[in-house]
Amino acid sequence: MEAKKFKLKFKPTRGTKIAFRIFLVCLVAFTLILIAAERLNIASVTDINDNFRAFFSGLNPGEGYPYKINSGSIEDITVLNGDLFVLTNQETMSLDSTAKEIKQTAHTYSKPRMSTRGSKAVVYNQNGNRFRVENRTDTLFTGETKEDEKIITAAMGAKGNLALATFSKDSASKLMVYGSNYKKTIFTWVCSQDSITSVDLSDNGSFVAVSVVGARNGEIYSKVYVFDFDYKEPRIEQEYEGTAILAVHFAKNDNVVAVGNNLISFIKSAKNIENIEYGSSVLSNFAFSEDGFTALVLSEHGSTNNEKLICYSTTFNETFTTKFDKSVKSIYMYQGRISLLLDNKVYVYRTSGNVVHEYDVDNTAISVFNLGNRTYLYKIGEIARCK
Repeated sequence: MEAKKFKLKFKPTRGTKIAFRIFLVCLVAFTLILIAAERLNIASVTDINDNFRAFFSGLNPGEGYPYKINSGSIEDITVLNGDLFVLTNQETMSLDSTAKEIKQTAHTYSKPRMSTRGSKAVVYNQNGNRFRVENRTDTLFTGETKEDEKIITAAMGAKGNLALATFSKDSASKLMVYGSNYKKTIFTWVCSQDSITSVDLSDNGSFVAVSVVGARNGEIYSKVYVFDFDYKEPRIEQEYEGTAILAVHFAKNDNVVAVGNNLISFIKSAKNIENIEYGSSVLSNFAFSEDGFTALVLSEHGSTNNEKLICYSTTFNETFTTKFDKSVKSIYMYQGRISLLLDNKVYVYRTSGNVVHEYDVDNTAISVFNLGNRTYLYKIGEIARCK
C-alpha cells in the first residue's frame, strides 16, 4: 500500500508579512550601518546609534527644499555627518537630504555657539558656563564649567574628545581637554597673561593647539602653542609680533596652520615654521576642512571687488589660486570641495582647482554649504538646494 504524501501548506497572514518585511528592512539597515562603520573606522556605539536612528527617520521623507526658516533666529549652519546641522537662538536642529527634521533640541543659551568635527558637535554658551555634546539625533552629554570660568571657545576632536577654553579667576585664561566621556579632564593648561582665541585637537587625539593674543608696550602680539597631553610644557611655542592669530587648525598629524589678520603660518615643528604675509592684501574670509586643507580669501589692496581664493594642501603646498572681480560673501569646505558664494554665483571647486559646479543665485543668499554633490544655500527666510 502506497503511503499518502502530506503537503503542509502555510499561508502567512497580512500581519506576518508586514512583520517579516520590517525585519528584513532592519536587517539590511543594520548590515549597512556596520559596513559603513567599518569603512569609516567608526568605533563608538553612539555613532552607530546615530546612523541607525537617522536611517529609520529617513524612511519617512520630508517635504524637500526649500526649507522655510526664520532668518532672525539663525546663529550658525554647518554639515554634520552627512546632514545639515542648524543652530538657532533657541534650539539645534538636524535636516536630512529631504529637509526632514531628524531632531530639534531646545536650549536656553544667551549667546549660543558651536564647533563640529566628524559626527559630533559641541554647543556652548559663550561667556556663560553651560555646554553640551550632540550628534544628529541625540544629546550625548550636558555639562558646565565653574561659575568663575566663563567659556571663550571650544573644539570637538575626531576621537570624540573635547577642548574648552575659559576665562579664569587666577589667570587670564584656561584650557581644559576632556576625554570622550566628558566627565574628567585629561589635560589642563593655565595661561597667566594672555587670552585664548582658538583651540583645535589633532585627529589622533594626542595633541592640542591653542592661540592666544596679548599686548606689550601698546603693540598686539599672538602666540601659538602645541601641547602633547603627556607633557606639561609645550612642544611648540611661536610668537607673532603685530599679528592677531584668529584660528588654529591641525592639517595633518601634528602639523598646525595658524591664520592671522596679516599672515598665515605653517607649523611643522619648532624649527620648521613658514610664515606667508598677505602684503597689501587684506584677509576677507577663510575656511578649514576636516581633511586638512585650508582656503583663504584675500582682498587685494582691501578692495572687495578684487579678491582671490588660495587653497593650501595638508602639506602646506599651494594647490591653486583664482581671482574674482566680485565680493566673496561666503566660503565653506567639506570632503575635498570648496564652495564659494559671490553676489550672483556659486562656484564649487575641488581642492585641485577644478570647477565641479556653477550655479546662478540671487542677492538674498547669505551663505553656502556643500555635501558631496549637493550644494545648499542659506537665504533670507529659507534653506535651499542649488539646482
